[in-house]
Amino acid sequence: MRFFSDIFQKTIIALVFFLFFPLPSTSISRELIIMGVPKEPMRYIDENNKPSGIDIEIIDYIFKKLEIDYKVIFIKSSKRLEFIWQQDEPEVDMVLTYSHNDFREQFLVYAEESHIAISWHFFILKENEGKFVYNDFSDFNGLTMGATIGYAYTEEFWEAVSRGIMKIDSHPVNEFQIKKLLGKRFDIVPLNTIATMYQAKKEGYIDKITYLSKPLTEKNYFNTFVKKSSWPDLPLLVKKYDEILREMKQNGTLEGIMRSYGL
Repeated sequence: MRFFSDIFQKTIIALVFFLFFPLPSTSISRELIIMGVPKEPMRYIDENNKPSGIDIEIIDYIFKKLEIDYKVIFIKSSKRLEFIWQQDEPEVDMVLTYSHNDFREQFLVYAEESHIAISWHFFILKENEGKFVYNDFSDFNGLTMGATIGYAYTEEFWEAVSRGIMKIDSHPVNEFQIKKLLGKRFDIVPLNTIATMYQAKKEGYIDKITYLSKPLTEKNYFNTFVKKSSWPDLPLLVKKYDEILREMKQNGTLEGIMRSYGL
């Protein structure tokens, strides 16, 4: 009887201990807040008023695996988004699709794994295929080049403009550039390759345009995590994110997502 009495006493002590000194909870009591600037086909609101796109499919796969609830908020202004993630108490945990940048790295932790490479190519009309080449900017001598006001492109691009190699037809809204190309307002224009080809397929003019094989620029892009986020154990989240994204590359899941968007 003494044996069972000791067990009973120890059980009571253990229950009292856990009642008054519970173990810290590992569950997360809120959603992971994710923000980005909408841009098809990377991220946008679909016809059902839900976030969609390449970025969204990637994070949905990853966070379902991690059993983490999340909420996506689109911010139309990139400047406004930057303001949000620079705050001491930011209302965001993760920001979608950035290239490496010294300023951003003061505030954001970049994933190790890039989920997409975004290139900019020189687009031309399909009927002019074979007429234009691009090895260096001297190949554009005498051509009229479309350009969007405020876009950096590359230093070499603007140097070629300053030397008078090509004439610039500028416009403040980048989305109008493809219309101007189709309208033969200029000969050639640098555009985001993925977004332009996706839009051309969607709107039915993909057979009217093409692009020169050498890119103007190409960069790897990464999803990022806000350093001052209140999310518990952010480094562990980044580590798990990278592990699953690496798995997606190996098992063909990432390639399948890209292919579903015609890429």
